Order: sequence, then structure tokens, then C-alpha cells
Amino acid sequence: MKIPFSEYQRRGIVPLAGLVLAAYYLLVLLPLSRRAESLDEPLQKAWQKLSFSLDQTNTTAIDFLQITNQLSETRQALLILDNAKQQATARLQPGAAVRTKMHADFSLVEYANERSKQLEELGNLAKQDQVAVEPAVFDSFPTHTADVKQPALLWAALSLTDTLLQTALRCKVAAIHSLEVAPVLTNAPPTNSMERLVEIPLQLEFTGSATSAVRLLQCLPLRADEIRAAALPEAPADKPPLFVDRLVVQKQSADKPDEVHVWLRAVGFVLRE
Repeated sequence: MKIPFSEYQRRGIVPLAGLVLAAYYLLVLLPLSRRAESLDEPLQKAWQKLSFSLDQTNTTAIDFLQITNQLSETRQALLILDNAKQQATARLQPGAAVRTKMHADFSLVEYANERSKQLEELGNLAKQDQVAVEPAVFDSFPTHTADVKQPALLWAALSLTDTLLQTALRCKVAAIHSLEVAPVLTNAPPTNSMERLVEIPLQLEFTGSATSAVRLLQCLPLRADEIRAAALPEAPADKPPLFVDRLVVQKQSADKPDEVHVWLRAVGFVLRE
């Protein structure tokens, strides 16, 4: 039987086509498959890591709706935190006059004059309210020395000290025995720009009625407008808040059941810009 030439051609092409397809698979498709798997590996790892972080053991079906809701809640919480931060910043800031002096070049003469002025006003207020103030109290007001490394903060320390004593006098304590301003200003300015909050602790020892002591503690953390709203004793218009850190109250004697001796450690904060 004679086979046509066209049949020979067909039978020769089929094996050749098979070889071409096999070569294409080995040289093209198989490397592409391996390449795709290698590219998919980081995705698989990230997917698995995401499922673990979400505490979802089923790595093939992650609840993306839950992720969306969590992201929304996180953004809302960050917004609330940012608003709280702005409110805290505004609350902790000293008065405008003090901020202006802190941002200007420090003048020792100007500071000494302001310090003397405040001491005179406090002395007059003590006489007016008939409060006995030990001389050492006035001597303990913040003073510029060679050890002071951050003189601009002296303005804030002076304002906080004046506020503490004015509040005590206006609350009509009976006597102020001692005052101590911790020498935090002798520390060098921090090199870390994130360390913006400066703590200025003040310690006050006084004697007075329990009513005057409670009134003083109520006034310390409040601003002037809040003090007026609470019907508490008058305060300076730019009064900065002070926060109670430590408190010891001791009854004076059995003869004077309403009189107490108080050791108070109050803290003021300044935001360095």
C-alpha cells in the first residue's frame, strides 16, 4: 500500500509539535510557575502574619470588614488622643506674659525686679490677710545663680511659686512656715527634642484650719475662670495649674481640733517649645 506524501508530512509534524510543546513547558511555563510561586511566598507570609495578628486561625478567610472597623476605631481614638493632647497643652501653658518672657533673651535685671515686685506684693497680701509668713519663705523664691543652666525656666518657676503662695494666702491659712523650690533648673537642656515637658516641684509647709487647707487643695489645679465658677477665693488672672504630688496632714492639737499642720508637695509643668 502506497502512503501519500502528505501523510508522511502529518506524521512528522505531530512528534515535532509535541517536542516543541514539551520544550515550551520546560523552558517557559515551568520557570514561570516557579517564579510565580516565589513571588507569592512573601504574600503568603504576610497573609499568615496578618491572620496571627488578628488572632484568626483560619488563614484562608480573613475578616476584612473587622479590619476596616478596627482601623476606623483606631483613627477615632487617635483623633480623641490628639484633641486631649491639645487641651492638656493649652491647660499646662503658663500665662501669655510669662511665655513672652521665656521666649525672649533672659535679662537678670528684669528678673530680679519682677522677683522683688512679687515678694513685696505677697508681703502686703500676707499683712492684709493676717497670715504669718516666716522670713525664710521669701528667701526661698527662685534665684538666678551660676548653676542655673536654663534661665528662661526661672520665669515659669517664679510664676508657679507666686501662684502657690498667693493661693495659700487667699485661702487664709494661718501661717506659712517653709517653702522649697527644687533646683531642677540646674540641669542642662535635654538634647532629645521629644523631652518637652519640664516638671517644677514646690514644697510648702503651713498651718491653718481644715477648711482653708481643703480650699487650697481645691484651687491648686484650677485656672482662674474655673476658680470663679466654683465660687472659690479669687486667683490671679493668669494662674497656672498646680498638681498635688504628696500631702501630709497632721492635726495640730486637741485644743484646736479644726487646725491642721500640712506638708504639701505640688508640681507645675512647663512645655518647652
